[in-house]
Amino acid sequence: MNLEIASVGNFLLLSGSEKALAPFKATIATFVVDSLDEFAAYFKENGLSFIPEPKQVPTGKNMTVQHPDGAIV
Repeated sequence: MNLEIASVGNFLLLSGSEKALAPFKATIATFVVDSLDEFAAYFKENGLSFIPEPKQVPTGKNMTVQHPDGAIV
């Protein structure tokens, strides 16, 4: 994917090609949580759309959701 991710304190730093970074540029916030499954259930109950569904990745799990107002987190 040509993407590098570094965690520095409470910040995630992304580096990569324009193509690799494109999906992340529309995201307005990123959260690191203890239980992605609990947040996924909460988001689903509150009408957020998953883009795509939560998935397993080398660092654990991740998901991207879109709020009804259009915000992507």
